[in-house]
Amino acid sequence: MFLTVMNAQAESFWLILQNSTYGIEKIEMKNMSQCEEQGMQYTKSSGIPRYLCLIGK
Repeated sequence: MFLTVMNAQAESFWLILQNSTYGIEKIEMKNMSQCEEQGMQYTKSSGIPRYLCLIGK
């Protein structure tokens, strides 16, 4: 397996949602802006104001 410089430095963006009292879900996003936008939409539609955007490698 070969890694390029681009692969080694690639970031991923994750939307973490609390979808019930104990459940969570993670969804990969294209960028941080999309993550924030989708998190706000989820909050409006579900009434659950709990989401988090994370950056991974």
